[in-house]
Amino acid sequence: MALTEAQEKKVIDMLAAFENGKRINELDDAQGAVGQMQIEVMDETGETRKMELGAAVETASNPIAGRYWNEDNSTPTAAGYYGSLQALRDLPKKLGLGRYLVTDDRKRRKLDPMDSTRFEDGAPAALDGSMGQCMWCWNSHYFTTWKEGNNTVMAVTFAPIEGKKSIFVPEGGISWMDAAVLDRTNTILCSVISDAEQYRGGNGKAMSAETYPDIPAESPQATMLGMPTTAIGTTNFGAYARKRGEGWEANWFVARAVVEYLFEIIMGTRNSQAAFNAELDENGLYQGGFGSGVTTMGYDAWNGFNGCYPLVPTNVGLEAGDAVTLVDYEVLKADGSSLKAFQVPVFFGLVNAGFGHLIRWVRGLILSQEMGVKSEVFVAPSLYAGYDPTTVEGMIKVAECPQTEAYIKKKSYNGLCCMPTEVNGSASTYFADYFYTNANKESGHRVRGAGGCSYNSTFAGASCTLAYYAATAAIAYCSSPLCYFAEDPTIEA
Repeated sequence: MALTEAQEKKVIDMLAAFENGKRINELDDAQGAVGQMQIEVMDETGETRKMELGAAVETASNPIAGRYWNEDNSTPTAAGYYGSLQALRDLPKKLGLGRYLVTDDRKRRKLDPMDSTRFEDGAPAALDGSMGQCMWCWNSHYFTTWKEGNNTVMAVTFAPIEGKKSIFVPEGGISWMDAAVLDRTNTILCSVISDAEQYRGGNGKAMSAETYPDIPAESPQATMLGMPTTAIGTTNFGAYARKRGEGWEANWFVARAVVEYLFEIIMGTRNSQAAFNAELDENGLYQGGFGSGVTTMGYDAWNGFNGCYPLVPTNVGLEAGDAVTLVDYEVLKADGSSLKAFQVPVFFGLVNAGFGHLIRWVRGLILSQEMGVKSEVFVAPSLYAGYDPTTVEGMIKVAECPQTEAYIKKKSYNGLCCMPTEVNGSASTYFADYFYTNANKESGHRVRGAGGCSYNSTFAGASCTLAYYAATAAIAYCSSPLCYFAEDPTIEA
């Protein structure tokens, strides 16, 4: 077929361009700043696109593992991934997420991902505290969040992101039971699995069979042996944790933030109670939440059964290792019938995945509320310094909370506070968790209770925030898991 005159001209032009082409060593030096230069790249979709040279170099050396949410939509599900798809797939492994034993000098040793009763090398591991504390750990990293138009981006990297406010989070960990255990002989906070009297949970006493006749006599719900510790105020939880040495605390707010933002980024949702999905999505990423978890007991049923003291023993989920899964656990009545069956979440080895069962007191953060005026959030700049929850002197203001309670619509990550800043969402939109506050009735300093408990139902979730109580409150369904950091997790103003 003969070419037209116009087609012939195109062929001649193409041939001339080919013949006049230069090798790279024959090109003139580029002019201008690196940020103004562009290169041709093939991205993860297989498409050829342009990219700024500076951004390409930074991305190659510091890949971004992130998700983004379109704030024009109310869905808690992320609109997509941000940065490197492969970096997001690899994030749990690169962070080293999973179960470890950590000694008081903060030396950690990884447990077998499939069997938490032995180390990675196959050697047996004692979980009674003699070899260290049972901790869910992460490697040091940076957390960054920012807005791009109507999109909110949340990302984890291993170096700061240029031009953004990246917060350094040191290597650390939190009790993999997501609750406290107290060595009552030495009054030191622990994370151990033991039925010994020394570690009796609840308030340190067995439940009265006369008061609670429905509890099976020798069950952990009756004896409180092998159960988490509750009914202690945040100040004492912190004092008992600090007795372990420098770098140890009770649910320091930075550790709590790690649980929340890693769940959101890795699972791709803000709704902890979204349906569980064991399958990866088409991009090989985790998806969905963990269902209702341990949240459906109902207050009256729980209070009548054992006074709202712990329901789930510390050894539940032990067999799950570092998996992302649900573990069945059934609470029985004295006659052998079922009181309640739960599917207990496990997030890379973290039992309860940050929500349900027992509310978690958070340390290092204060909500200072003036009735009918404002509620201000303050965080401590250093874990290694003293912390007094009765004053905001020396603390950093990072956010303001609403003075009415409702489902959370927005929350702040400024200073890693993870506190609500706007409400009037629902159980299936935005963050899908509830903000409890009495700021419209009372003034004073309040501590955060995170995650919700066994009777909070759809109000519970990783973002759920209870801000009713001062630091002295000691409640049957509130605990505070042991945590540690290899370095001071400092926060800057």
